[in-house]
Amino acid sequence: MQNPRRSLSKFFICLTLFANCAFAQSNLTQILDTVYNADKSPFNGTVIISWSGFTGSSGNTIAPHSTSAQIVNGALSVFLVPTTTASACAYYLATYNSSDGTVTWTEIWEVPPSTTPLTLSQVRQPDSGCGDGGTSGGGDTISIGDVTGLSSDLNAINGSLTALTATVNGVSSSVTSLGSQVSNLTSILNGLTSTTSVVFVDAESPSGAINGTNAVFTLSAPPVPPASLTLYRNGMVLRNGVDYTLAVSTITFAAPSVPKSGDYLEAFYRTAGTGATSKFADEEVPAGTINGTNLTFTLLAPPKPALSLKLYKNGILLEQNNDYTLSGATITFANTTVTPQSGDSIVAYYRY
Repeated sequence: MQNPRRSLSKFFICLTLFANCAFAQSNLTQILDTVYNADKSPFNGTVIISWSGFTGSSGNTIAPHSTSAQIVNGALSVFLVPTTTASACAYYLATYNSSDGTVTWTEIWEVPPSTTPLTLSQVRQPDSGCGDGGTSGGGDTISIGDVTGLSSDLNAINGSLTALTATVNGVSSSVTSLGSQVSNLTSILNGLTSTTSVVFVDAESPSGAINGTNAVFTLSAPPVPPASLTLYRNGMVLRNGVDYTLAVSTITFAAPSVPKSGDYLEAFYRTAGTGATSKFADEEVPAGTINGTNLTFTLLAPPKPALSLKLYKNGILLEQNNDYTLSGATITFANTTVTPQSGDSIVAYYRY
């Protein structure tokens, strides 16, 4: 487990760099709140905040980019450039990913100028107003109504139990006990979340010609849920509903985002099936000297499978077997051009 004081220090260092580099000469608004799961327990994981380029109220240009923040015991704090006073269609897309990999959702944020911290309820929007159909949601919950015929079957069982109790006095206590079991089953079904037996698809290259004109690509399986798909182009996370749309397993890119020759695409998502039990490592800093010459870094455990490793350098996803290679728990960068320089940051997410 990471030292909380060390994690907090890293967060404020990253936040300072982020404010100094991406948001220079802009007044920032703080988002300060506590994030909860559906069962009211504190959320633990990360939130990736991405945005298109826009012009701030002071006239400075904010380049397209993304950043991430760790949420521990529900605590969220992040500073952002206001969008309500910026150029048209300026907003943030916040993607939450739980530490155990079972819960993910997205939100649209529109941030007004404020000298005091704002809560999530003050910045959340159902839609960005730019025709992208902003989405938000959490883990998949299966209710009684989602299972065909289950509600009528349970009602029939309860009706039969009631009649049996009235006519067979000798077994009324047993029937009452059985009725209690049915009620317990109803409660379990209402609170049931998506199965823990899921298949993770890692670093998949969607099929389709990358030539600057083809806009349609296909995944090997449909993401379940669809929001579990994280799609990268040249290491930058793309936005569903803005950069592309997803229909079952077909990805259709918007005209400005069609991949060009030389680009590379990577998709990470979950799909239905039975997968191996895994542990998760989140926002781990690989051991090694960041000085521009050291090529070798070490993780705490070997990623399993190897392609589950997401290695970010300054917020950009690096390409395995191109920017670096992985052997067991050892990361070896390809050359001094891609190896981290002094002042860079590298973080890793993987299963093991």
